[in-house]
Amino acid sequence: MFKVGSIVKVKAAQGASQRTKNRIRERGAQGFEVKLEPQCAQFADNRGVDWVLLDAKDSFWMGWLPVDEMEVVS
Repeated sequence: MFKVGSIVKVKAAQGASQRTKNRIRERGAQGFEVKLEPQCAQFADNRGVDWVLLDAKDSFWMGWLPVDEMEVVS
């Protein structure tokens, strides 16, 4: 699903945080390139879920999003 180098289009899952919804809406129109596979993030408040490092294809943004807040569309 989130393989390094692949391009994915995602949508916010039901119950996703406002941050995740905003990033997908603002940065994800052309999809994201997966930079690092899902893993437990080393930052505070990671909620104990895996996060994936994504690079927006249509804008200058790269960041971590929680995999439990996204659904892969294609």
